Amino acid sequence: MKQNFEQSPSDVIGNGTGSSRRDFIRSALVISVAGIAASLPLQSFADSVIRGSDAARDFIRVSQTITEHKHISPQLASHFLSAFSQRDPQFNSKISRLAAVIQPSDTAVAFKQRAVAAGLGNFLQDIVTAWYTGTLGDDYKGTLVAYKEALMYATVSDGLVVPTYCGNGPLWWTAPVPDPLDPELIDNL
Repeated sequence: MKQNFEQSPSDVIGNGTGSSRRDFIRSALVISVAGIAASLPLQSFADSVIRGSDAARDFIRVSQTITEHKHISPQLASHFLSAFSQRDPQFNSKISRLAAVIQPSDTAVAFKQRAVAAGLGNFLQDIVTAWYTGTLGDDYKGTLVAYKEALMYATVSDGLVVPTYCGNGPLWWTAPVPDPLDPELIDNL
């Protein structure tokens, strides 16, 4: 007696699954391709910021040189660039003049000295202050561009959380609630 192990379409529907292995593989392939395609515009956005306008390229180059951080976030740089441009209509011309001062093997100190000699020392200081504090301006009309991503927190990020009004750090409420009857907890109060 010979058994037939192949399923007919009516058997697939009749067994309650309504699908076959071939349908599963086809669906998995479609989902994978869709996921890859969905991630491409985000990468191209980041690339377009770097390859975008001359002001954007110059701003990133100046920022990398003066902070000596080679991995400047292009998205954050575009936010800073936009905020600077809104506050100072001459920003693009100043940043291009500042970028022209950069030498290929410059350190931050050498670049700062050249910027001061070119009369752009205060302008360069504003850029450094913005990257490290995450804000533009020191008046009541200052602009907050970045908080957690400010470079002043990068040096201690391996041991300290970014300070917030909630002393336990960001998303502290996701931790399990402590047992109120725990004697150690009571002793620490």
